[in-house]
Amino acid sequence: MVTRDPSGPQRLESVPESVEPSKGSSSTARNLVNPTHLVRRAKKGVRKAGKLLKKLPSRSSVNPLNLAATEASRNAQKQAETQQGGDGEGPTRFVHLGPSAVNENFQDNVIKTAKYNVATFLPIFLFEVFSRAAYLYFLLQACLSWWSIVSPFGGFGSTAAIVFVLLVAAIKALWEDSKRHIEDRKTNASVAHVVEPSGAVRDVSWREVHVGQILEVRDDELFPADLLFLHTSLPESLCFIKTTNLDGETNLKTRNPLALKEDGPRTPDAVVSIEGTLQCEEPNNNLHRFTGRWRSSTGKQIPVTMEEILLRGCTLKNTGSIRGMVVYTGEDSRIQRNAAKTANKVGSFDHFLNFQIAFIILMQIAMCIFCAVGSYIWREDYGKKRYFLALNTFVQGNYQNGAAYTFILLITFWILFSYLVPISLFVTMEIVKFWQGFVYINLDKEMQDPQTKEFSRARNTNLNEDLGKIDYVFSDKTGTLTSNEMQLREIAIKGVKFGNAEFRLEEHRELGDRDALQAFDPKLLHATDLLKREGWLTALMRGIGSNDPILACSTSTPPLSELETFGIEENDLPSASEGGPEPALQQIILGHHVIDFWMAICINNKLIVECEDEGSPTFQGASPDEVALVEGATALGFEMRKRPSPDTALLSFANMQAEVEVLNVLEFTSDRGRMSTIARGHDGTIRLFSKGSDAKMLALLSPDTPKDLLEATHKNLHLFATQGLRTLVVGTRTLEQEWWEEWDGRYQKASGMLDGREEAMAELELEVEKDLVLVGCTAIEDKLQDGVPAAIHTLLAAGIKVWVITGDKQETAINIAISCKLIRYPDSLLICNASTPEEAHARLRELDDLLESKFAPVTKKVNAHPDAASAVHPGELVIDGGTLQHILGTEAEQLLASVGARCGSVVICRSSPAQKAAIVHMMNEHDMRQAEGGSKGLIRWYKRQMRKQAGRMLAIGDGANDVAMIQAADIGVGIMGKEGRQATNNSDYAIGQFRFLTRLLLVHGTLSTYRLARLIKYSFYKNIAFGFVLFFYQFYCGYSGQALVDDISAAAYNVVFTSLPILFFSILDRPVMRLDTLVRFPQSYNEKGSLTTLTFWRNGVLLAIVDAAICFFFPYYATNYKAIDPITDVYAVGKVVFIALLGTVTLEVVLVARYWTWLFGIFCVLSYVLVYPFEVLFPLVEMLFTIYDSAQYGIAVNVFRSATFWFVILLANAVTFGHRFMERAGVWLFRPNDDMIMLELESLELGKPDYGWQTEDRLSQLSSMNHRGAGPMHSNGSGAMGNGNGMDGLSNGGSGNGLE
Repeated sequence: MVTRDPSGPQRLESVPESVEPSKGSSSTARNLVNPTHLVRRAKKGVRKAGKLLKKLPSRSSVNPLNLAATEASRNAQKQAETQQGGDGEGPTRFVHLGPSAVNENFQDNVIKTAKYNVATFLPIFLFEVFSRAAYLYFLLQACLSWWSIVSPFGGFGSTAAIVFVLLVAAIKALWEDSKRHIEDRKTNASVAHVVEPSGAVRDVSWREVHVGQILEVRDDELFPADLLFLHTSLPESLCFIKTTNLDGETNLKTRNPLALKEDGPRTPDAVVSIEGTLQCEEPNNNLHRFTGRWRSSTGKQIPVTMEEILLRGCTLKNTGSIRGMVVYTGEDSRIQRNAAKTANKVGSFDHFLNFQIAFIILMQIAMCIFCAVGSYIWREDYGKKRYFLALNTFVQGNYQNGAAYTFILLITFWILFSYLVPISLFVTMEIVKFWQGFVYINLDKEMQDPQTKEFSRARNTNLNEDLGKIDYVFSDKTGTLTSNEMQLREIAIKGVKFGNAEFRLEEHRELGDRDALQAFDPKLLHATDLLKREGWLTALMRGIGSNDPILACSTSTPPLSELETFGIEENDLPSASEGGPEPALQQIILGHHVIDFWMAICINNKLIVECEDEGSPTFQGASPDEVALVEGATALGFEMRKRPSPDTALLSFANMQAEVEVLNVLEFTSDRGRMSTIARGHDGTIRLFSKGSDAKMLALLSPDTPKDLLEATHKNLHLFATQGLRTLVVGTRTLEQEWWEEWDGRYQKASGMLDGREEAMAELELEVEKDLVLVGCTAIEDKLQDGVPAAIHTLLAAGIKVWVITGDKQETAINIAISCKLIRYPDSLLICNASTPEEAHARLRELDDLLESKFAPVTKKVNAHPDAASAVHPGELVIDGGTLQHILGTEAEQLLASVGARCGSVVICRSSPAQKAAIVHMMNEHDMRQAEGGSKGLIRWYKRQMRKQAGRMLAIGDGANDVAMIQAADIGVGIMGKEGRQATNNSDYAIGQFRFLTRLLLVHGTLSTYRLARLIKYSFYKNIAFGFVLFFYQFYCGYSGQALVDDISAAAYNVVFTSLPILFFSILDRPVMRLDTLVRFPQSYNEKGSLTTLTFWRNGVLLAIVDAAICFFFPYYATNYKAIDPITDVYAVGKVVFIALLGTVTLEVVLVARYWTWLFGIFCVLSYVLVYPFEVLFPLVEMLFTIYDSAQYGIAVNVFRSATFWFVILLANAVTFGHRFMERAGVWLFRPNDDMIMLELESLELGKPDYGWQTEDRLSQLSSMNHRGAGPMHSNGSGAMGNGNGMDGLSNGGSGNGLE
């Protein structure tokens, strides 16, 4: 083998003559891994190198023999790797370990999350920007404006505008990327400890780590790369890791070093002497599964799973130190492979803008054609008669050919009317959405988790406006509606229930073991006391359970006639003074079954035991159910004291201890629905313990299981489910030593496969997990989160349809739905259960008829008062996953969507992750079909697109099984809970608790929709008004394309004077003064009228045309040629029109605002007032640079001296403001919307005087709405909803002005 000498050139090391090949390997592979074979190939390379030497000058610093040998060895090694992995197992990676190992051509360990560097910023940024059609449109306008033949403006103004917009976007991009650069540098400069071949430990930066190195990691340090675990400082031969950075779980997990056994290192320094090759899968993003095998230098093969892998980003805890070999580095590591970007979702307003901009451009094209044709007609009929215009002289720009002339003028008018589309809108929207997300949502103290202190997170601010347009909420149950804090409540052993759901062990921690067991159920204490007193307990602890006859007994109360069956003699029973032999026998059998039950609970888990030396142990694990079960067992005296090693567990009961050897752990997966452990007791008995869902476990029971036991178990499961408790079924099986050894051999072989490992292992797991003996079942309570019933009530009152989709039993799901007020009419539930497709279709048709005849349609009014006396109410549907299998993908899917859409709430139980996503797709497609209404072609396409603007769908969950649903919905919300961060990492928004969803939607969603809708309408209003001023002037200049306003003023109008007021409006304004009002009256949510095609064209286009006409025609016809300071030339009139228009659009934003602040008021005043010094001073600045601009110099001074100017400005602004004021006053007085009513109520609550008879009439309406919305959230807006104080950090007081 070839090694690298760090102090000198490479050299060829001596190797053993032969290495024993692995069993089953091919002859080709054996030859390739034979070192003698490698040496022969190396010698051939040396001979070739010798021939080359004669052609090269001699250099003492290079040894060509060593170089040739190295290259030959590498080629042989690569060829061997290729043939070793060429057995159909797919692409594999080979990592070599040993003093002479060479690992090259692997990814370095440098992390680059930043998008740009100095060289790439400009091209990447410009590509990203101009890949958007709007920015490309503005770039085209700026380029055309420099074509002096056709452009009515100079190129400077439009170019300066787009440069300013790009500059703002670039600063934002650079600011965001600079934070990534800082984090990258910090990460790459972190310290790693590399173990040298000599055994010395050297500190290097993470960037210097490469594949094949041995690293030492110490407590509380992060793993710099994905490592193969080789050695630990703990005598138990394991390590503890914390995976919070990887999956969000805070509990500790264990990992085991590679099972080298007798070849394993005894000391840390011995790790460097390990030689072998790891053959593993190519880099991927699977955090839970690893496929590989270790081939030692002796030919021994060892399977490698995730249990031996330490992933980058995890933290070493409570271990001391470990040593491991680097397998994946940098971008190849699992954590980086999971750092994929969230799916690109586009907000509904972005879709809306695309359509409206297309229509505006069509309008612009029509205006251009009209003016271009008009110009040609005017030239031919009128222009040529005016000799002073010299239009009979055909020069460049004045072509004789009519088509050429019209085309050139078409381009001229295209440039002139380019202001119809506001260039500042897009950068303003980015700023506003950024502020809404990263300031208002991320820093909202009312949405801070009181336990973890984590704030909510806006991970995709592009969807802010859609938070205010939700029609459906699809929610997971466990960990989303519930707290994921499990507590043991009841158990059933051999069909008999023990415990009381009302008794809470966690509230009686002061009780001792016997007292707690007595309080939980006295029968359990009596049975176990009898076992200990009569000496049965020792054998049970040594054998980890009962003998087979007792274990197989279907009841804990057998008759005395079965005494011999159990291997018990009558003399062994207690004396008759204690109740006789039969009750004594029943007590003993019950005691045996109790020990069987708790043995299964305490052995079959993957919990980490902590604090075992300080009294009662504490447990950590990935499964909250396991923690609840083992903690409950500990409270009752059945303790798992510690795990001396990963393969052993120390159990304790009644001051007796037993050490159990764990032989195999069959992991839990959602497909398996169960977890099993094979263990050996002190007496050599081997047992399999299994627990899982009843749907999976009951199918694995022995065919000899008595029917009465099955019936009793089903009754207990049903009882627990109706109490809202989570259930698990516990089973066990005794294995013969020889059978287990044979099975284990096949299992270990399957675990070492690279191809088909999962399938082979699943088949073997099913082979051992059969013919189980039913031991009992457990009932665990998962408490509702605080505020969930109030939150669901509020969502329903807001007109949102709430669907809960869970994997729990139907009875459990219904009970939880009733508890959280999702189901309000349990006596009239619509239940859809079917075992065949035909039955499912028939039941759906029946439900469809019932909804049509007996149930009310879903409305906000009906949802707001569920306790009304009327018997007519919305339907509430319950359907299970088995029935869904018969419906999804069939014709009945549309019928199910129709039935679900007409129900106020829906509960889906026993569903899979794929079904969760399919439900979201089904309802989305149903809404699209409803919007189409039978139309076809372009009309159908247009209606589908418009439906996307009306209402959106939201999915919320907390676990990995919710990811598909979260990604399928328009908006995905992740709960930062106890099931990891997979849901959060794939979500658009992350919150700490479900109750925060109401504030996210009703407050932040409403505000975002309100602000962005008015930003869009106002931005188009001011620009279309400006464009039509230029259009109106064409009627008076012979359609020549002459611009009434100079290019500098035009650019400043867009970028400076009108941009800041609407920016601060969009950040600060709100429809009501107190934000809790939005939660108190949820009926005002998602009124769907804030931004529609009708409101856009009425308020953004038609109003702009009217105001443009006023601002143009008043100044134009007020021109006085005989005044002392006459306004006669085009640029002077243009100045008057420009300032009149600026005043009009500024007063419009003042009129629209409802929540005044000092900051907003100051910028509104400055944006108008500053135009006067600007028009005077800017020409003087130009003169300093020897630039004479006839459109600027002296014009403003002359205009401002004219009394006509001031009169016209006042008149035009009074007329435009006046007609808008009268219009809005009429709406306020006679057709107020809910926002206006709520604002007026707030004013009344603040003690302001009454406004007249109209107020009283509207307040009676408000009182009625308030009564409908009254509920758990009415008094104070619900605990987490808050009063909104301080959310808008810049809003330092103010009031609504009552207009809109």
